[in-house]
Amino acid sequence: MSAKAYRDKKALPLVEKLKEVVKSLTIKCVQLTEQGKKLTAKVDGQQKQISRLTDKVMEQSDTIDRLQEKASDLERHLGREQVQLIVERSKTLEQTERAKKRPKRAFEMSR
Repeated sequence: MSAKAYRDKKALPLVEKLKEVVKSLTIKCVQLTEQGKKLTAKVDGQQKQISRLTDKVMEQSDTIDRLQEKASDLERHLGREQVQLIVERSKTLEQTERAKKRPKRAFEMSR
């Protein structure tokens, strides 16, 4: 086999295959890099959300602690039954306020 025939039949097809493999691997690498950037941005967003929610939980915990202290003070001064009556009235008022604020649905308005 002559050098020209070897070049045309063996070397050039091999080089072309290698070019295609390198091209496809380069494209895949770029895609994976972009996917990695997107996932990193998503993780950062999730971490911010977790931090925000953790702060909110801590605030709620502090509020609960303060309310429990106030409830125990009220129980000492008013008695347990009186405090329960006040709590029940407050819950009823909150429920009626929520019901007033809730928008009416279309089928409720047609009645």
